[in-house]
Amino acid sequence: MKNHNQNIILSGILGALVVVGIIATKTSAQPQPEPGPIFAPNVKLNVQRASGNCPNTVGLWWMGLPYEGGAEHTVVADTRAFADTTKLVPSNHQHFVEFVSNLHSQYVSCVGKAYSEEYVFYNVEFKHKKAYFRVDLRNVNTPGKLIVYKTVAAFRPYVRWAIAD
Repeated sequence: MKNHNQNIILSGILGALVVVGIIATKTSAQPQPEPGPIFAPNVKLNVQRASGNCPNTVGLWWMGLPYEGGAEHTVVADTRAFADTTKLVPSNHQHFVEFVSNLHSQYVSCVGKAYSEEYVFYNVEFKHKKAYFRVDLRNVNTPGKLIVYKTVAAFRPYVRWAIAD
């Protein structure tokens, strides 16, 4: 009886492997979709260089989730393109957050700023061999604004903030 049960288990495992092999073959034969905004930042802030060697842009992954009377926003800055380590600057401020990143050796001479007229609450300042990524809601003219969550995730600044009427 023991051999019979072992044969059933073994044939079940072999059958599952064959099915997985067929699925994997069919899946790998299908064309793969082009990477979309999830793989590349969907917002670019142009760097205005004052001096030194600076990156041309700073990429942001930005997503807004609207709801009745407001929206929740998530932003991740692609600091890994120009910096090594990133740290959250400690603060209890509910409308402002700052991260500091050590620049890669080719950018340590950079002095400049990255910002956008469209995304005024995000900016990056390059100075003293560092990049300072900021989310600043202080000038947003709505009373119901709040930084909900801030951390370093995957070595990058990660911020969630909300705005409501």
